[in-house]
Amino acid sequence: MTKLQIKELLKQHHPHLSSKLSDMYIELSANTIAQDSGIINRTFLLNSTAGKRWYPLDPIITKVEKVYFRDVRIPRLIGEPLIDDDEIYTPSVGGQSPNPLSTPSANLNNKRFWMLSDYDFDITDYAEDSITSSDGRQLRLGIVEGVTNAVTRDGKSTNYQSCSITEVHSIRVYAQATTNKFASTDDATKQTVGPLRDIPLQFHDVLLSGAIARGYKDPTNFKSDMYQFFNNEFEMGVKRMKKFARTKTGTGFIRPQDF
Repeated sequence: MTKLQIKELLKQHHPHLSSKLSDMYIELSANTIAQDSGIINRTFLLNSTAGKRWYPLDPIITKVEKVYFRDVRIPRLIGEPLIDDDEIYTPSVGGQSPNPLSTPSANLNNKRFWMLSDYDFDITDYAEDSITSSDGRQLRLGIVEGVTNAVTRDGKSTNYQSCSITEVHSIRVYAQATTNKFASTDDATKQTVGPLRDIPLQFHDVLLSGAIARGYKDPTNFKSDMYQFFNNEFEMGVKRMKKFARTKTGTGFIRPQDF
């Protein structure tokens, strides 16, 4: 279905909705589908910098599946390094950490690992570094290299150092993500605008059911029985999409044959 068709069908149930509000209901339905079904998969490219351990990820990422460094898949680190390079910038000392780790030398072993951190930033420490509050809750990807006794601090040693390579697009992240948003310049007669581009065409009816159900939760048009009906349709559709997501890349079973 096109955006125009979906909005016309949504309007039959909720004629009071403004165009902006109907777009929001469709987007909310799409994001619920993305998070519950895992059907939206994307790749993201990042530049590596020698001495930089943490890299902010796009906020649309909901789950990191795997990471490649220089086209080689690297494993996820189990646990975490004893010594961290948190790279906190402090305005009181000119924007630099008061005790930064030194930039690591080249790692000939090429033993690299990735990890994640979702700890919140202290926004006050970023006040002079153009970091806004919207960046405060942002998933960060960590890249470390395994080197024996790589870093020593406060009498303790760790076998992990920060990345030692500066290279464009050396990090490739495979992740599940939320859907695209509608734009004011979208052509409503197309099936590939905003979240419609991310949701397969055969599941656009599921997207519509979710938007209709959300509309019946609105206090101005609340109807318990209608909400339950369309929400049930939506949930069953999401289950179908989860099954589709699991099997769309599968190879099936190989049945033995006698010759």
